[in-house]
Amino acid sequence: MKQVSIFGVGSIGARVAYFLARNRDVARIRLVDIDPDRSRATLVDFLQSNVALQSKIAFSSYEEPKEIEQSDVVIVAAGVEGKISPDVAMPSERDTRTMEEIAAQIGHFAPQAVVAVLSQPAELFCSIIARSGYFARSKVIGFPLLIYREWFRNHIARTVGLSNEDIRITTVRTLQGEELVLDQCAAGGIPVSRLADPAKLQALPAPDVIERRLEFHHYAPAAVISEVTAEIVSKRRQVITAISAAPGTEVFYEQKSILGPNGVEGIVEPTLTDAQQRGHEEYRTRVGELTGRL
Repeated sequence: MKQVSIFGVGSIGARVAYFLARNRDVARIRLVDIDPDRSRATLVDFLQSNVALQSKIAFSSYEEPKEIEQSDVVIVAAGVEGKISPDVAMPSERDTRTMEEIAAQIGHFAPQAVVAVLSQPAELFCSIIARSGYFARSKVIGFPLLIYREWFRNHIARTVGLSNEDIRITTVRTLQGEELVLDQCAAGGIPVSRLADPAKLQALPAPDVIERRLEFHHYAPAAVISEVTAEIVSKRRQVITAISAAPGTEVFYEQKSILGPNGVEGIVEPTLTDAQQRGHEEYRTRVGELTGRL
């Protein structure tokens, strides 16, 4: 059976469940939440749509979620105190304890699962889950916010006059957010630098644009992780930007990863400019320092 469990049934977790319920590759979905009233309310809402959703969704106890034991993937979308932002900040002690508790529950009932972390900062929460000792580091992955990536995709589409679906982009993470790797972006298979002035393509979003998107940013990460999850449970390989373990260390950071049914199978290193390489190294150093403090 292809089963997915979701810890956290808030704004993003509920949307992930909805997308997955529409996916034919997923046979069953288990919802788990620390707030039983919210979980039951969400469950009732889904159950009232069971004709369309084909009765895939069920609720499991947060205290002892035995029913997640058959899960192929467990998604962690638990709400935390920290404000979502492009920066990587140390989680509070309460958030750290919550993530440790979730890791123990998943490890006890579903140690075979791939664990996918949506809670932010995913870099540090991935490290907490991996350090629990229940999972190989390759089976713990995280997902970045995608806000900059989608802004870049829309910006390039408008600039070159093509649809968003035709645009393939590569970005690199820095402490200031995402930067476009222009040489590895294409539109309809053609390098975008041939289609428009590179200076126009490399424009950055205004800070207020990012702030507005952060406040109402639910559907994009939910849609992406539901598609990635469906590929994992169907045992198909994919190359995506994810938060995965640095080779030979306990540090997780954003990088282009090769994902398979058992988690991360490899890393694809992009070709960066000197400035981008320095910015990315600063981000890695910051994540390494915070991971050490955990």
